[in-house]
Amino acid sequence: MSKEADITNPAFLIADAAMRFRTSRNWREHIGAIMAQVGEGLDVSRVYLYQIHELEDGGLGQTCQGDWAAAGLAPLASDRRNIKERIKDDDPVWQDLAARRRRGEIVEAHTRELTGYLREDFEYQKVKSFISFPIWVNGVWWGHVGFDDCVKERQWTLAEKSVLRTLGYLIGDAVELSSSSLVMSEATRLAMLNTAPDGIIVVDEAGAILDFNPAAERIFGHARSTVIGRRIAETLIPPERRRGFAYLMRKLQHGRAKRALGRRTELEIAQANGTPVPIELAITETKHSGRRLFVAYVRDLTIKRMTEAEVARQREQLHQNEKMTALGSLLAGVAHELNNPLSVVIGRAIMLEEDAVDSTQREKIKRLREAAERCANVAKTFLAMARQSPAVRAPTSLNKVIRSALDLVSYALRSGGVQVKLELDDGLPEVTADADQLVQVFVNLFVNAEHAMREVFDERRLTITTGSRANSVFAEVRDTGPGIKPQIANRIFEPFFTTKSVGAGTGMGLAVSFGMVKAHGGTLEVLPQAPGEGACFRVNLSKGVIKPQTFETQPEATARTARKRVLVVDDEPEVVSLLRDILERAGHEVEHAEHGLEALARVAEAKYDAIFCDLRMPGLDGRSLRKKLIAEHPDYQSRMIFVTGDLLGTAKAGTGIDGCPVVEKPFHSRAILSELARITG
Repeated sequence: MSKEADITNPAFLIADAAMRFRTSRNWREHIGAIMAQVGEGLDVSRVYLYQIHELEDGGLGQTCQGDWAAAGLAPLASDRRNIKERIKDDDPVWQDLAARRRRGEIVEAHTRELTGYLREDFEYQKVKSFISFPIWVNGVWWGHVGFDDCVKERQWTLAEKSVLRTLGYLIGDAVELSSSSLVMSEATRLAMLNTAPDGIIVVDEAGAILDFNPAAERIFGHARSTVIGRRIAETLIPPERRRGFAYLMRKLQHGRAKRALGRRTELEIAQANGTPVPIELAITETKHSGRRLFVAYVRDLTIKRMTEAEVARQREQLHQNEKMTALGSLLAGVAHELNNPLSVVIGRAIMLEEDAVDSTQREKIKRLREAAERCANVAKTFLAMARQSPAVRAPTSLNKVIRSALDLVSYALRSGGVQVKLELDDGLPEVTADADQLVQVFVNLFVNAEHAMREVFDERRLTITTGSRANSVFAEVRDTGPGIKPQIANRIFEPFFTTKSVGAGTGMGLAVSFGMVKAHGGTLEVLPQAPGEGACFRVNLSKGVIKPQTFETQPEATARTARKRVLVVDDEPEVVSLLRDILERAGHEVEHAEHGLEALARVAEAKYDAIFCDLRMPGLDGRSLRKKLIAEHPDYQSRMIFVTGDLLGTAKAGTGIDGCPVVEKPFHSRAILSELARITG
């Protein structure tokens, strides 16, 4: 066998053993090398061969005729315990093993399952698990061949049992051939071929198929009877590969392809029905009756390739998830950092708008405030999309969701030359939904439409239509791109399916959107379009509103209350200054603490009607401060309000944090004053 052959392959081990036995009439000449090759190939601790014979006193015994042992283990053949070892008549375990071997059965067990002398003997040999198969010579039980594992309790595989069984047949035939001119028995040859896990094909120098085992039938989809005698090139080799195969056969015939012998090559073949199958091929050369024969060993790689593809898919999915998680954290961080300055801009703009006397000036300030509020809405939407908290469903306006999604992608649409046409039903009923998730759905649809329209050079138009039916509301997103081919329309919602070029898309946008809409009890579908009319997606949602449980708030109007003493806890000077101006303009007294520890000290010295506190601060953060305050001053449990620009991982606006109401940055002055009026009465 070639040095490059895979000695761990059961088919190679069997073939090599057969070839070694065939080269000599003395079975003992190669038994040591065969046992060593099998032991190393199967990674066992010991391979042994025992012959059964009569003892001088007429009893039955056994003698080790050869063995191979891994490093660190003593050979069995050199131990006098294994020479003329008596099979004890009074030991039921011994007798059971002997009876099973006489019946031609494989015997396997763990040493701990044995009793008496055998357990003692196997523990002395450090055996954890063993397996053996009887050898028959001229119809008589001659002995047995077996394997030991001295490292662990082993569950022997079908392939290992197949090698053991075939090795037993080969040894039996080799012993017979030592005293006769019979060729290898047909039974042994068939056992070797039929039990091999890999396909085995034997061809002659002309390329005619001489043998074709059951594994080869399964791999190629051809029955043995239909290929025997036919040329392999015309039967099993695809037309596009026949020229190269013919070149290889010519080199083999002239002995110029020795480097190719035994080398494993991966390629693809076609079954009888045309199904492609990936295989691993190795070719060896042998001689029989003066003829040169070539044996091809074929391993089906379908399961291996499927496993590799699944591992690669999961690795790519994990990579994409990590990227999306990192992107979400980045967006959350950016949004949080923007919320503080946006709070200042919006708050100051409101004050300037309220103080302005000139109507023209007031209108300009109003535009400034609205622009800042639009930036705040974009930041809030980014932050909401990055949240990992469970979905919170509330009465939601589908039109408002669509406008929020357009705010997020407006730059990409404008820079891509896309005109947006809105056909929104102003009387559209609300639905119970998670607005943030629906925003993500429409962002995915708008981004996909913009990408698709990059391929067209005529008018690029995105049309968004909303409407209602008897029990549902819908939104249609239509573009003027190249459209969706009918043959892939039923696959576009599959995870990781994408028509975009490598690096341009993950294939997850539509799959995620489909899942989100389905979780809302709705549907996301692609509508059939005529060629050249682009693509159209429709989102359907059920009508009906379920009122969520939220904190009761006063109407959004500037609430006037009696003068209150308020503590503001925040480490951002500009936010503190804004809150101070809002509260003092309303006639309240304001004090400031930069962090939680300073707030605790102030509360210990003075009493406050309300505390406005940021969530994230150095030292003692807002949640920890609230916990300590309640423990030391229980009456502050209902007099504290969180003011934060980052609800990531805590709650959504309106549902509170740890039972405490929240004003989310950027905020309006009326929200601050309304909350103050609510908690102070």
